[in-house]
Amino acid sequence: MPPNSGQPVELDPKVTPLQDRARATYEQIIQATGELLPEIGIERLSTNIIAERAGLTPPALYRYFPNKYAILSEMGRRLITAENEAIAEWVNSEEFAIGSGLQAEIESFSALLNRLRDVVLAHPGGAWIYRAMSAVPVLQEMRRRASKDFVGVIIDAVVDDFPKVDPERVRGAVLLTSIVNHAVTETMADDYPTASLLRREAAIMMSIYYRDVVLSRRPSPLPDRTE
Repeated sequence: MPPNSGQPVELDPKVTPLQDRARATYEQIIQATGELLPEIGIERLSTNIIAERAGLTPPALYRYFPNKYAILSEMGRRLITAENEAIAEWVNSEEFAIGSGLQAEIESFSALLNRLRDVVLAHPGGAWIYRAMSAVPVLQEMRRRASKDFVGVIIDAVVDDFPKVDPERVRGAVLLTSIVNHAVTETMADDYPTASLLRREAAIMMSIYYRDVVLSRRPSPLPDRTE
């Protein structure tokens, strides 16, 4: 079933495996999908091809997943969970240095982007899952939820540390951070030779912008003109 046909697409696994053998089969399917994505892309990917790579019959695969989008969705959920954990760890670590000077902020954002790179590389087909969450309509809501979570964690941290800063500017800065992070991460799917340079340049760009944000102030209330 095409993801843009207007018909609902089942995105949940059929079962959550409990026994060791079932869990191993489940992970074989995830691993096989991650291997295939950079080889053949999202469009050519099919449950039959995944089953063959995983050493399973199609009926064995269908015991766990109803279609390829459910597999991609499960992989996306795992990636988002790990990403959110990495962001929370960064915010609560000594690496979090927003407001500590430009050079410290550059190092801080570089550390964040490197953490997120490590998360992506640790997941089968990680960068391609990012691409799927942007390109496949039925997975785009997952991407939006991921961005919302990313924004919420950093907004809370910055607003708490800088109560005098205009919160709307903070929100705009964090949204920009989220967009830049996703854009830089997606380039990993194309094996860009300058990936580390892109992360560094993105860190510099975000740091310069945040310098202006943390120096801003909440708008003054309008004077009361009532008599």
